[in-house]
Amino acid sequence: MDNIILTLLCITNIGRKTVLSLIKDMEKLPLNELDLLEIFINSKLKNKRIYLPTLDEIKKAKDKSYNIILNSNKLNIKYIDILNEKFPNSLKQIDDKPVMLFYKGNYNCIEKTEKINIIGSRNASIDGLKIAYKLGYDFGKDKYCVVSGLAIGCDEQAHKGCLDANGNTVAVLPSAIDKIYPYKNNYLAEKIIENNGCLISEYPIGKNVFKNQFIERDRIQSGISKCVLLCESSLNSGSMYTIEFAKLQGKIISCVDISAYGNEEIKKDNRCVIINNEKDIKELKNKINNFKRCEKDKINNIEKQLKFEI
Repeated sequence: MDNIILTLLCITNIGRKTVLSLIKDMEKLPLNELDLLEIFINSKLKNKRIYLPTLDEIKKAKDKSYNIILNSNKLNIKYIDILNEKFPNSLKQIDDKPVMLFYKGNYNCIEKTEKINIIGSRNASIDGLKIAYKLGYDFGKDKYCVVSGLAIGCDEQAHKGCLDANGNTVAVLPSAIDKIYPYKNNYLAEKIIENNGCLISEYPIGKNVFKNQFIERDRIQSGISKCVLLCESSLNSGSMYTIEFAKLQGKIISCVDISAYGNEEIKKDNRCVIINNEKDIKELKNKINNFKRCEKDKINNIEKQLKFEI
């Protein structure tokens, strides 16, 4: 049966947590809609809270998933799900892991190990914006993949800096890829793709943007990166969610030593790498390079939880 994960997500009342629960109950991949219904029935016996769809609902969901993939392909938007061996191992490790990603551009960027998430406020100061650009350029020049969220402000400057250094950059969107948000940065999204970068989203084409998706996006930004580096932020900025996700995920956290409430708060954490000069940046790069050697055991343990591969 094709597009199993997307079919599941197209069923009313089925979210990614239910999908993960169903995957654990699968002894083998379903070959058809009846097989999938049987998996639901068996899971329902173990967990009465799981929604039990009708066979007709499953068939409609399968048709819907087929149309999403067909129309995505017309826009050069591809997809990958958690059953695929090329799904990012770093995302398999996090809490509330995504079960599907849509992407446009060079997927190899996502697989690249040296990734740093450079973030900051939409309303950053001139100094904060300059710092974001400089850091994007510096890490891009040294062949690190710069991850950010395409937002106005520090995010876009980090992307631009990396692009000007001819580096690869990944934009993690809070929207579907066919509805770039913010629209103002649509040109930047195209430039990222042209420069061998990538756009990723866990939302299928046609889905509207909702407030919760901005926070959901943050866990993916930090999840695919080794480090989250804050340029400038207030205490109530969305960037602070990303930092909290990074802490929970055991990622390296770092911030620029700049006068901003968010930065001052993060600096209190003794795990934080504080950036003042080129020496500090070099220290951070060394931490990122060493970090990738420490997570192989974690990845192997996560892989063992999946009972099968396709």
